[in-house]
Amino acid sequence: MGKITNSHVIYQLMGAGAMGFGSLVSLMVMGYTSPALPSMRADPNFSITPEQESWVGAVMPACGLLGSAAAGQLVDRLGRRATLLHLIWPFMLSWALIAVSDGVCGVLVGRMVAGVCVGVFTTARSVFLPETVEHDLRNVSLVFPSIFSNLGLMVIYGAGQFLSWRGLAWLGFGLCLPILALLLPLPETPYHLTRTGRRKESLSALQQLRRSAQDAEREQQQISSSCSRNTAEVNIWELVQPPNLWPVGVAAGLMLTSQTTGMKAIVFFASSILKGYSNATPLLGLASFLGSVAGTFRLTRCKRRCLLQVSTAIVVTSLLILAVFCWAQEAGGALSVIAETLHLVPVTTLVIYTLGCVLGWQSVPWVFLSEGMPSRVRSKAVAAAVASNWALTFLVTKTFGWCLATAGAHTTFLGYAAVTIMCSGLVLRVMPETFGRSVADMDRVYLTGEGKKDK
Repeated sequence: MGKITNSHVIYQLMGAGAMGFGSLVSLMVMGYTSPALPSMRADPNFSITPEQESWVGAVMPACGLLGSAAAGQLVDRLGRRATLLHLIWPFMLSWALIAVSDGVCGVLVGRMVAGVCVGVFTTARSVFLPETVEHDLRNVSLVFPSIFSNLGLMVIYGAGQFLSWRGLAWLGFGLCLPILALLLPLPETPYHLTRTGRRKESLSALQQLRRSAQDAEREQQQISSSCSRNTAEVNIWELVQPPNLWPVGVAAGLMLTSQTTGMKAIVFFASSILKGYSNATPLLGLASFLGSVAGTFRLTRCKRRCLLQVSTAIVVTSLLILAVFCWAQEAGGALSVIAETLHLVPVTTLVIYTLGCVLGWQSVPWVFLSEGMPSRVRSKAVAAAVASNWALTFLVTKTFGWCLATAGAHTTFLGYAAVTIMCSGLVLRVMPETFGRSVADMDRVYLTGEGKKDK
């Protein structure tokens, strides 16, 4: 009988913690513009135009698209852990480039490098975790990225009240180091080692990550069997062929709907949206963090589809309230006076909106990538879904200012609400339920089609 210890839990939680810190830094990259842009405007030694501000926000998700497109090949060729380790140095470089920049060009270059890193990380993370963490600990480990990412938003918004845009960049630089410390003691994922012909190394990795030698040997046999059936190189066209088309299409639909909520635009430009209430932006970070903590318990107990339905109701209601409030503000006369007396409505509504987004649409799509992707095409399928997410993030963030200027805030928020209702209604009809199911269970579901009617 193999010796039973708790070290396997520690190693798995270290992997989850590394992905958590990576998610924290990634959200700091996304939320950086909200406190940094006002600081740049106030800096007498720095000059930036409104058009340049829009590019400082939008260039990051555009390069995130490039990173996620390349990530599928990287995690297959270099390995999951190796890819994540190699990301740390360019991540730190991106923050340093911003911190020492004398002009907008340096900031843009730093944001571009950071965007590529975030794009690669979000893909590699979604492949690394399900291949490292055993099924019994999966619900716990999957919440680490969600909690830490929203903690990153709270950190960047809170620190923005005290640090300049350069100080915020140095903070991001320092927070990259825990990722390195947590990843170094861990092995490469057993699935990648077996797939590349290193079965002995894979078994050794499993003995480090699992409770006993018997558990490790049993899982190694399952992985070897899976890899022997999937020896051929994965072709990108396989993603749009049955049985992969269903989960990949659902993943893309989830990513699309998560962007139609407008959450990323609010993260990037929270200070501009709140205008005279810029000191309230840390409340959005706090709401995001608390929502992720509450979502943690919901993810371990609730079906994914149920969480998305609740999230949709909260998000759409909040967007409609914001639309009515902004319409009253812009209407003039008595309506404008009434809106002024209700000046806390936008802050309160945005806090509730943030809680609703984090509860479902900002977490479940990423959980689905870990729980619901077919094992054979996982790396490329995740890369394709994440690439679609970054493309939509770029579109939303780049057009947000234009929509506010041309259509008005009320029409912008109303549009987000309408598209969210339409997209969520479509994707929830075909989304398979992944709660309580292993990767092997989901592979069987896609082959048999049994989950298409599961409500």
